[in-house]
Amino acid sequence: MDAPNLLTIPVELRELIYEFLFSGYHIRHGFGHSSAPNNNAESLNRTALLLTCRQVLAEAWRHLPLNCTLHFRGTENLLDTLLSVDQSVVTRIRHIRVRAFPFPLYASGRSEYYPTYYAANALALLPGLCLDTLVVDDCWHGFGMGDGWRDVTTYFDIEALLQSDAWKELTYITPCTDFIASGYDHRRKRLAQPETWDALIRERDGEESGAEVKMFIVPHKQDKATGEDKTEDGRIMQPWAAKPGHEVIENWRIAGPEQDTKGEVRVVARRGQRARAVQLGLSEKRTWEELKGKVGSFAPEDWKPYHNDMADAIGWIYGGFGRRMQLANSALNL
Repeated sequence: MDAPNLLTIPVELRELIYEFLFSGYHIRHGFGHSSAPNNNAESLNRTALLLTCRQVLAEAWRHLPLNCTLHFRGTENLLDTLLSVDQSVVTRIRHIRVRAFPFPLYASGRSEYYPTYYAANALALLPGLCLDTLVVDDCWHGFGMGDGWRDVTTYFDIEALLQSDAWKELTYITPCTDFIASGYDHRRKRLAQPETWDALIRERDGEESGAEVKMFIVPHKQDKATGEDKTEDGRIMQPWAAKPGHEVIENWRIAGPEQDTKGEVRVVARRGQRARAVQLGLSEKRTWEELKGKVGSFAPEDWKPYHNDMADAIGWIYGGFGRRMQLANSALNL
């Protein structure tokens, strides 16, 4: 009797193999060095299986978008990629990671004002998208980032994502606590978290649906960290809650014992069990380049621009050509 091989074992077992093979596979877009070595270099050869024969290709290809993680450098990279593929591919994607730059951003030749939108709005351009996991990185905090409005923008980035569709589990990662704990808030609209966001998503999906929002902090001082939860790289993260920093300045007594803890913060949200997570809408049937290049700028009528009032529009990321170019250089990897 011949020894069994991949093509002689039951197809159900082969499908389990395909799922396992692609589950740890990350496809990077927009980073400029997609072939650079990483800590999991052997994953670079996983798609070679699709080239072995027609039968394996026919069976295995559909498991790739269902199990791999698409990692985009920024919002525009996500749109440029996913608006260029068939909607049948978009509906099969289950895992995405992206840095949440506002969009659109123009590299040159646009010194005049143009509307820019939250990264969460990008999901509305992808009808049929229904992610099991969406990981979003904060674009406003980190090395080299010094925008005066960044604490407020991060806060409302998170809130906009919590109100969006297309995901079942959302993780928003910001490298510091400033989005809630800093004293700067010209809008004075930040509220205590995560209880306010938890109430928001429970109201959206139902009190008994299992929907929830939690916050975790990865303390800089890991030797003093407590808890059983860990990040993907092994750091300890613990539950965290905080009051808005501008309120603490006015009344320090409202601050909890964790208010001054420093570290990376992760906001983790889960939709309710029977909640409709799929993104609805009609396909644009145009590439991002075509949409972005529309005469009069890309400006959907029912979208809210990325500012609070005209003072924001004048003094914020729209305030000068240099400011917009700096943001575009970072977002578009120029």
